[in-house]
Amino acid sequence: MNKQAVILSGGFGTRLSHIVSDVPKPMAPIAEIPFLDYIIKQLKRQNFDSFIFLTGYKSEIIENHFKNFEGAAFIKEQTPLGTGGAILNAVKSLKDEFFVINGDTFFDIDFSLLENFSKNKPCSIALRYSNNIERYGFVEIDENYKIKSFFEKGEMPQNRIDGYINGGIYYLKKETLEPFVKPYKNKKVSLESEIFPQLIAEAKLYALPTGGCFIDIGIPEDYYKAQTLIPNWLEKELKPALFVDKDGTIIENTTYPCGKDFNLINTTVDVVKSYAEKNYHIVMITNQAGIAKNKFTFEQMREGFDGIKKVYQNYGVNFDDIEFCPYHKDGVIKEYSYDTLLRKPNPGMILQACEKLRIDLKNSIMIGDNPDIDNIKLPYLKCEIINRGEYGKPREN
Repeated sequence: MNKQAVILSGGFGTRLSHIVSDVPKPMAPIAEIPFLDYIIKQLKRQNFDSFIFLTGYKSEIIENHFKNFEGAAFIKEQTPLGTGGAILNAVKSLKDEFFVINGDTFFDIDFSLLENFSKNKPCSIALRYSNNIERYGFVEIDENYKIKSFFEKGEMPQNRIDGYINGGIYYLKKETLEPFVKPYKNKKVSLESEIFPQLIAEAKLYALPTGGCFIDIGIPEDYYKAQTLIPNWLEKELKPALFVDKDGTIIENTTYPCGKDFNLINTTVDVVKSYAEKNYHIVMITNQAGIAKNKFTFEQMREGFDGIKKVYQNYGVNFDDIEFCPYHKDGVIKEYSYDTLLRKPNPGMILQACEKLRIDLKNSIMIGDNPDIDNIKLPYLKCEIINRGEYGKPREN
């Protein structure tokens, strides 16, 4: 199915003005290529065929660059209208359903995941997991993926170390915007801080956690970082992952297993090897509450990881990544005594791996032994519970 992208590309780029002053921010060069070209390439690869550029500052540069681009249209705001005002100004050109994309943010997601999730919802946001919510603020969702609230920078609740942040990609229905057209006509209005709160109050705003390379080029530090991050990322092979639990799945589940002494579960080796042979990424995903509870050290934990990797290498299998969560809300070591989205069944470790490896989440799978922990809270990720026999004893959470 072909798709429409509405690209917010009218920003001044004030914080980058001393570095990039001759072009609008979305056209800032990344490895000598305009930033918007990376976004458009990403969209074309995923069957977008309609592109509306909402322009403002130095709009002629964007129009000249994409004037021969099939499916492109340009709508210029005469005065700054904000993200919401710019979209409402373009309402006559919008399809019944469309994506909105920030023109200064690169977030390499599978758009079909957000589209499928959003079919029966008025509006949805793509969320990114972050352990740096002090910079971004965060988005709080309930068990049905409905947004409960937005927390701005400087408004962080206590005992919060991570969270979901706004990924700058939205799926909207035209009918959802219609009540806002007349009240906000030709007015400056923010989609995020004025329209979204009204949708939250009406229980119409949802959010989907997803993963992939993310960078906002709005500040010099990240603009410089993007020069190598984006080109290097796009050179990586996109392929699915096998996410596999450790205790009770890879090795027998004893009380806080760690270190060199462990008993391998041989049937899991066969499963993991079969996926490796199908060119899947192999990623270990493991809660390690023993750190927070002072049952073992990081050195002992890593000793166990190294031992498992060595044994699996003997079977011809390499782990592409190991993600672990040392936190637990009942921990006795203060710096790790937090609840966190890293801890399964929350998806933080899965999404964190997706920023290191280019993972096709739609075709990935999680395997584990505990249905209460290893059924990850991602609606699109397939999860299977295996090894429930003699090694299937519930682990301490």
